[in-house]
Amino acid sequence: MSLDLFTVTVMTALVAGVASVTFILETVFRRDSGPGRLWAVAFFCGVTTTLAYMAWSAGVGGAIPIAVGNTLFILVPGFMWLGNRRYNDRSIRTAVICVGALAAVAFVAVLVEGPGPGGWGGWGVMAAGLVALFLAAAIETLRPPLRNLRSAWTLSAVLIAASLFYGARLVAFLADGPDGGVFVTWFGPVPANLCTVILTVVAAIVMSVLRSHRSGQRRFEWLTQGGVAADGVMLARTFAGASADILERSSWRADGVSLIVIRVEGLDEIRRAFGTEIADDISRACRGAVRRYAPASAIVGEDAEDRLAVCTSATTIADARRLGATIYRGCTDELSEADSGLFPFVGVGVAVTADTGYDFTAMLSAAREAARRAAETPGSSVLLGAVDPRA
Repeated sequence: MSLDLFTVTVMTALVAGVASVTFILETVFRRDSGPGRLWAVAFFCGVTTTLAYMAWSAGVGGAIPIAVGNTLFILVPGFMWLGNRRYNDRSIRTAVICVGALAAVAFVAVLVEGPGPGGWGGWGVMAAGLVALFLAAAIETLRPPLRNLRSAWTLSAVLIAASLFYGARLVAFLADGPDGGVFVTWFGPVPANLCTVILTVVAAIVMSVLRSHRSGQRRFEWLTQGGVAADGVMLARTFAGASADILERSSWRADGVSLIVIRVEGLDEIRRAFGTEIADDISRACRGAVRRYAPASAIVGEDAEDRLAVCTSATTIADARRLGATIYRGCTDELSEADSGLFPFVGVGVAVTADTGYDFTAMLSAAREAARRAAETPGSSVLLGAVDPRA
């Protein structure tokens, strides 16, 4: 079965259009920030590229629609690259200059050459830009933290395949011409449309998954080899292992250890009402405050999306309560100075080995329950947790 150009073009417009619009609408509804917005712009450029080429096919504007279409096509992998860099928490200033320069060159090339027969004017310049930007976007997915996410490997493979396809297509275009048999059979509009469908669908799915990885507290998981976030807070599994080791060694000498859980109440409601940027600002302020006001010898880690935990030595129960109160005051001070103007409830729960023993699971459970009660009880800031006798 052979596919004619009209059928493939309609199929490409429908599939790519639906996938792109779905991703864009999801970005708007989620009030997404960072890489999600840049990726949404890439999809938007892809949709408007089709509209520009359709305008040229209808005989509107002469060379201008081709120039606009080629420029927008350049911006598709360009904004993918920018989104990937933003995801990896890398500067995009130089990358923006590169993408803008390539887009400007693609636009001017069409005006200089004219639309040409079949609208191929300036196509060689555009194809060279596509190869470079697709390759740059693929290389960025191989940097951490994207490299540490298996879902990003598929995106990397597709971007590399797209770069190779347009590289081979450029070579065939220069060697055989747009009407040559090799170019039409292997790199003509039909194979190009199929490549576009595959790239759009896979990119939309993978980028939605990657965006979910960055939601809430997982935005801070710029993973290092040690399992520590870029802001210095340990990931939950790293913190659990380190705390369990501290408790085990402390039990040999009967040293006192306290486990402090800091709970921020209402982050999900704030995220839904005011957007992810506001919720992330609040979360970032709390994380910074806990690290700043916790003892220098303490370890600080994540416990859940709305909880942080601190493990430190404490000779007496009173010392542990004072540490919890210090951290609580630090969090409230930081939140009061935040630009958001919002002030969520903060509850601090303290568990000490004198009450719970040296079992990490028991201490964490007691501290979590105390933090929950502190956040939900008016007038309470720091509460002491104890093991449930029924347990």
